[in-house]
Amino acid sequence: MRHLWIVLMAAVAFGWAPLLAQEAVFEASVSRNPVSAGEQFELSFALTNAGIGGGKNLRTPDFSSFSILSGPNQSTSMQFINGSVSSSVTYSYVLQPKDVGKFTIAAASVEAGGKTLTTEPIVVEVIKGSLGTPKKQPTVANDLNVQIGENLFLKAVVDKVHVIRGEQINLTFKLYMRVSVQNYSIDQNPTLIGFWSEEAENPRNVSLTTETINGKQYRVGVIRRLALFPTQSGTLEISPMEVQTVVQVQDKRLYDPFESFFRDPFGRTVNYKVRSEPLRITVDPLPAGAPLSFKGAVGRLAMSAKVDKQTTKTNEPISLKVTIAGTGNIKVLESPPVEFPVDFESYSPKVAENISRQGDVISGNKTFEYLLIPRYPGNKTIKPIVFSYFDLDKREYVSLSSPQIDLVVEQVAPGVGGSLVAVASREGVQMLSQDIRFIKVAGVALSRRGEQSYASPLFIGMVLLPVVGLVGALLFVRRREGELRDVAGYRNKRALRVAREGLKKARQLLGSDDKTLLFYTEVSGAIWKYLGDKLGIQQAEMSVERALGQIQARGVNGGLAGSLQSLLEECEMAKFAPTSLEGAAKQKTYDEAERIIVELERVLRSK
Repeated sequence: MRHLWIVLMAAVAFGWAPLLAQEAVFEASVSRNPVSAGEQFELSFALTNAGIGGGKNLRTPDFSSFSILSGPNQSTSMQFINGSVSSSVTYSYVLQPKDVGKFTIAAASVEAGGKTLTTEPIVVEVIKGSLGTPKKQPTVANDLNVQIGENLFLKAVVDKVHVIRGEQINLTFKLYMRVSVQNYSIDQNPTLIGFWSEEAENPRNVSLTTETINGKQYRVGVIRRLALFPTQSGTLEISPMEVQTVVQVQDKRLYDPFESFFRDPFGRTVNYKVRSEPLRITVDPLPAGAPLSFKGAVGRLAMSAKVDKQTTKTNEPISLKVTIAGTGNIKVLESPPVEFPVDFESYSPKVAENISRQGDVISGNKTFEYLLIPRYPGNKTIKPIVFSYFDLDKREYVSLSSPQIDLVVEQVAPGVGGSLVAVASREGVQMLSQDIRFIKVAGVALSRRGEQSYASPLFIGMVLLPVVGLVGALLFVRRREGELRDVAGYRNKRALRVAREGLKKARQLLGSDDKTLLFYTEVSGAIWKYLGDKLGIQQAEMSVERALGQIQARGVNGGLAGSLQSLLEECEMAKFAPTSLEGAAKQKTYDEAERIIVELERVLRSK
């Protein structure tokens, strides 16, 4: 714009009034028409004779039928013909059709000279096959995009393409450069259907290495690392990731002498989008012959189980910690079944995770802490806890067993906390400003010595109370045993409570900008745990397709199922680029998750 101002002042100084008298024109054009499928073409919106200040409020049409490979790219030109000056500003896009057919590019508009100018719609015909090498006028945008495309690309790399279900895959996105990239941002994250993903260790500052491809040396920067764990077998696809780059280029056009005087010697920046190629992963199912205690764990794992004390008293709590540690997808591990003594009262375990992301290895531990309350004295035993997993080194199922835990439960002494009968302390006589304590002379209820009250309701109630309490305790223990045997029913009943606990953790992270990734992890984790408990599906076997199929089979309408799928995809995408999300978006995600869980519970509870 500085150039345009100077030229306009020169025009006025030399009497070039036609510049101010010419009417502004806004036109659209394409570099070729028709276009063959998969071929690139350039769309240009040219504003001519806009006068001082040029145009403003440019509104472009919808490009949903095309992939935007580059743009908008802006260029300004001036022409001197027979003493007359004309100026033009061009906004160009490099597009690629997505399908075959006729597609209409609607009108664009811009404000110039106090008016709103619009272009004519353009119908672009896309045909199959190749049109050969069309003859067209070369444009700066075409030249730049060809040059940049030959020297800048994005590549997705995996360390293995053939794995077994649950085995870790390391996915790396690399940016190859032979041009000067000033900045980049992720426009579209890959869709990872059939995978459970973990963000691997990513450096804050991208360090560059060098690689030679086809005789050309590139600078290479790793922009994202992910650890993937396939949750289903078959051929799974990792969709492309799109990255918007800002490239600094030297414009090698021939300028007229007047304009080249003001030319920027450092070049200019161009927006250029790069896109990785899709990848396909072959996932083999786990072999047959899995033990009954196997719940889908895959990796290299170890287990330990211990109590905080082995001698206790009735009604005093005991803490049992079961810890599973090693490498693999620690987050999807479920607690191994634990058989408690029948007269122990137990509660749902408190789960704690410690995940380590060092290099390409996801490792850590997961602890399940049970609170146990013994109700009766004696020698008690917690039978060995069995945990099974598929060992990737041995390529076979491995069952781990903890030692038997022996406990001694002593009867609490009378008068000590927890006993049913308390010993009252004797109260001494208190002297008040008189010789003896005040004696009541009326209204005192007296009874004859030796008179018994066996037939009174109070006595009968006190006699029956222990019997009723014992019957109630037996019924509670029997009911508790039934619930523990019915694992699926127990998980179904606690599904809503577990989901609310997960959402409570997410709500505590709403106001924290530096924990956005953890917020979306908690939201998606709460939904996945709810679906797994409610539908009776192990987390290692959970997938979007299976969950949607199950809830729709149980009467959930398509709208609610679609909302659930959209929310899960939104959480998955937000885990890749959390810095671009604001607090309002997080609040909306939280409200939507709460609504969906309540609606699902209302429908599934009646089934």
